[in-house]
Amino acid sequence: MWEKGARDRNEDSLAFWYLRKGKRQQVLAVICDGIGGLPQGEQASSYVVRQLTNWFLSEGYILSTRKQQKMIMQLWFQMHEEIMDYGKENGIRLGTTATIVLLNDRKIVWFHTGDCRLYLVRDSKVKILTKEHQEENGRLIRAVGVGEWHLPVMGSRKIRKEDKFLLCTDGFYRNIDCEELRMWGKRKVENDIQADRMLRQIFQKKVANGERDNISALYFGRMKRES
Repeated sequence: MWEKGARDRNEDSLAFWYLRKGKRQQVLAVICDGIGGLPQGEQASSYVVRQLTNWFLSEGYILSTRKQQKMIMQLWFQMHEEIMDYGKENGIRLGTTATIVLLNDRKIVWFHTGDCRLYLVRDSKVKILTKEHQEENGRLIRAVGVGEWHLPVMGSRKIRKEDKFLLCTDGFYRNIDCEELRMWGKRKVENDIQADRMLRQIFQKKVANGERDNISALYFGRMKRES
C-alpha cells in the first residue's frame, strides 16, 4: 500500500520482489521515507529503492546470504555518498530512511536506518524487530544521504511457517498499538488481495482519525518450500 494521505506528494518509496531460481527462492522488500522538511525527499527515497531493486534483480537474489550482506553494506555507503554529492551539486540537503528485508523459506535478514518499522506477527503476537533512530522530539539522528554515514543496523532470525511481517513507515504505525495489530494478526491472510484489503482498512481508519502523513506498508510471509 502506498498513499500520500493529506500531503501534496508522497515522499515514501517501496518495492517488493519475489524471485526463484531452481529451488532457491528469495524476497526483497524495501521501504524508504524521504525526510520531511528537506527538499526532494521523494528523489532520495526513490533513488535508494531503484538502486536496491537493480542490484537484487541483476545479481543479489543468486548470491549467498553472506555475500548479500557484504554487498548491501557496500551499496549503502555508495548510495549515501551519491545522494550527498547530488545535494552539494544542487545546493540542497536531502535524505531518506531505509529498511531492507531479505527473506527465504528459512530466514529473514534486515538492514535498517531511520524510523520505519519491521514487525513480526507470530501466533497472534506482535514484536517490533527494528528500533527508531531518532531523538525524543522526533528528529532523526541517522539517515541515508544526509549527516554522518553510519552502517545500517542489521538483524536476522529463523522463521516459522505461519510467520507474517509488516514493513511500514511512521505514517502507518503512528498511534497504532500492538494490541490492534494482534487483532489483525488473527485474521487469515492468504493472498495479496486480502493483505491489501487489511492494510487499506487500517489506512482508512487512520485518515478518519486525522493522520496527515504519507502512509505506506507491506504485509507478507515466507514462501512455501518447493518440493
